[in-house]
Amino acid sequence: MRRMLCMFVVALLSVFSFFTSVAYAQVDKEWSMSLLLGGHLPDLKPLSDGLYKAPFIGNAEILLFEGTTIGESALPGDVIDENITEERPFVFANDVPSVGVGMQAGLEFQWHANERHSLIIGLGSMEKTSINRVFANLPLQQYFVSNTVFSERRDKISYTEYTLGWRYNWLRRPKFHVYSRLLIHEVFDIDFREDFVFRFVESPIEDLVDVRRVMLVEAQRASVLMGQIGVGAEWFIRDWLSIGGEVGWLIGRKKFKLGNVSMKDDFLDTDNIFRNGLPYRVMSDGNLGYLKPGTTPEDVADPATRENFYNPISLSFSGLRAMFRINFYY
Repeated sequence: MRRMLCMFVVALLSVFSFFTSVAYAQVDKEWSMSLLLGGHLPDLKPLSDGLYKAPFIGNAEILLFEGTTIGESALPGDVIDENITEERPFVFANDVPSVGVGMQAGLEFQWHANERHSLIIGLGSMEKTSINRVFANLPLQQYFVSNTVFSERRDKISYTEYTLGWRYNWLRRPKFHVYSRLLIHEVFDIDFREDFVFRFVESPIEDLVDVRRVMLVEAQRASVLMGQIGVGAEWFIRDWLSIGGEVGWLIGRKKFKLGNVSMKDDFLDTDNIFRNGLPYRVMSDGNLGYLKPGTTPEDVADPATRENFYNPISLSFSGLRAMFRINFYY
């Protein structure tokens, strides 16, 4: 991918040098700085339609009968009733809604070689967060019912990028410019995180009220190479200040997976809850996967076949991007 990036940069600079050598009128202000704010609509269906909808499945040890001891001590001859327990499956659902547009912000510099051609260098970031909150029952410490929790499930994916590109002014008027853009994006520091929080608000065990349990998963991808084609327009308020907007389509060469997976939770052994079917999993290739729709507690009971009920996650940042910009010329 680095080799492809270098080849593209060399080709872009060669084409740019050729066009800037053509006799176009020079401009008074050769540089501009732009502040950008907008949205990106990437193709993240394996997250929004997969992991975000995956439930938390498991088994819990349930107290059916609490034993008692007759007498002051458990000596031979005392009548002792032992606790009677059994394991029962549970499914805890907290579907996170899909948030289509991720918020995008950035900073861009342009060198206006002449009235038609400009070289673009930029830096930006995107963050897309989705949250859902529910009240539901979660078995814990041998109690299956009346353990009401307030659950918040928060999913976030983000990235940083730098861009290099070429702008061509199709229409240039004193107060108005219309242009096209061709860019390459190095998208890096791609981070995904899910926080699944359970706070007990009602329980037969008084000490459980306001107690929290948290499940956390994080995964990353180092970098992805993408291209963008787009069009835009700007209107000049002053000769040094303009506002504008642009739309573009990001194109990725191939889909990518999230690796370097870290999974944590703070459930205790005394909680007597067996987390057989988490919404996510580290797949055999080391990347992140999600629980298949319709999976039952019985399906994930056997560790040897558990992975068969998880789908791999393959993502793409290809999609529409729209940005508002403020431009300062100097």
